[in-house]
Amino acid sequence: MADTDEQKIEEIRALTERMASDRARIFELIPQVFPEKRGEEPVRGRLTEVVKASGFTREYVARIRDGKVKPS
Repeated sequence: MADTDEQKIEEIRALTERMASDRARIFELIPQVFPEKRGEEPVRGRLTEVVKASGFTREYVARIRDGKVKPS
């Protein structure tokens, strides 16, 4: 039997909550993978690695890394 509209709406709600939670976790993790944020030597190419992993632009990743952007 096909899902009802109400079931589909509930699935949308649940997926949206999960998406927001996943996005918040990504924003938490990004600064953590930059050693310079821990007072250590920077790792060459780390920004590029994070850009590839996230699909975000270099500028956006750098802004997240620097705490200038928060998950919405």
